[in-house]
Amino acid sequence: MDKNERLQRYEYDEYTVVTNFETYQDILDYAAKHNGELIEVGFTDGSDNPMPNSEANLIAEKKTFKVGLDPEYKVLYSYEEGFQEMAEEILEEMKKIENDVAPEDWLSDQNIATGDRIIVLKDGEVNTVTTRERIKFLMRGNVYELAVKVPKVNEA
Repeated sequence: MDKNERLQRYEYDEYTVVTNFETYQDILDYAAKHNGELIEVGFTDGSDNPMPNSEANLIAEKKTFKVGLDPEYKVLYSYEEGFQEMAEEILEEMKKIENDVAPEDWLSDQNIATGDRIIVLKDGEVNTVTTRERIKFLMRGNVYELAVKVPKVNEA
């Protein structure tokens, strides 16, 4: 999958906001190539459109996204130490419980970038293995993303 194929574009009157980058470097490269600026946005309150929101401090931390869920949840991101080991343990447990009914799909979906994967814990137990997109729509969580704001060219 081409890096640009996964990008989401949101059109506004005077600019376009581009989200869903896999890495921080991808964001920097895209901004430089398209005369854009880095901004932080949030998909909050069930909104399908990103709004400016710097609550997650993504630029300072050089992270592509963060998830905001209710306090009883803890989120582990794929870039965190120990994530891969935990994901493999979860898959092994699922294979035992589900008698090996293809749980690999949770972590190997070809449309999901490795950096998008997250594990959600509730009360210390695994609640789900999911992605930032699924958090928005299935868990009614807030998703904060680092984006590129690209000015629209005057076509007059």
